Amino acid sequence: MKISQKIIDYAIRYYLRYYPSPKKLKLKLNMKFWPNSEKGQKYWGINSEEIEYILKEKLRNIIQEKEVIQSKIRVYKDKWKSKQYIKQKLYERQEDKELLEIFLEEAFVEWELELVKREYEKIIRKIEWKYDVYKERQKIIEKLLYKWFKYDDIKNVIN
Repeated sequence: MKISQKIIDYAIRYYLRYYPSPKKLKLKLNMKFWPNSEKGQKYWGINSEEIEYILKEKLRNIIQEKEVIQSKIRVYKDKWKSKQYIKQKLYERQEDKELLEIFLEEAFVEWELELVKREYEKIIRKIEWKYDVYKERQKIIEKLLYKWFKYDDIKNVIN
């Protein structure tokens, strides 16, 4: 398979700079070096088989998808983000769904309920009890739902 070294170098540089998911890296390489593009004509272009070859053979020692997913989960968890929020953000990055589910389950065994309690207490401190208790309770629930917490967890903490 004849692939320009410039394309391989670009793939390595792009991955090490942005740490995209393999799907996003494929998309970027396809957009940048498809046969009819300016760079594709200059460097002989690439097709989907060549992109797979680059990812599997040339970048196999560089791409560490598991470590990137675990790292992203840790970063969001350190920022006290909910499991649903993290899941949504990593789905947007087009990460591998199976790996994502496994690592999220490991990271959020009992921690989610503690997170809801922490956020609930923070909201209680800020809220001014101007209205009746029912309205204030609804506002608290809405704020917690807005932060991607599960309704069942919210009910457990409030009651």
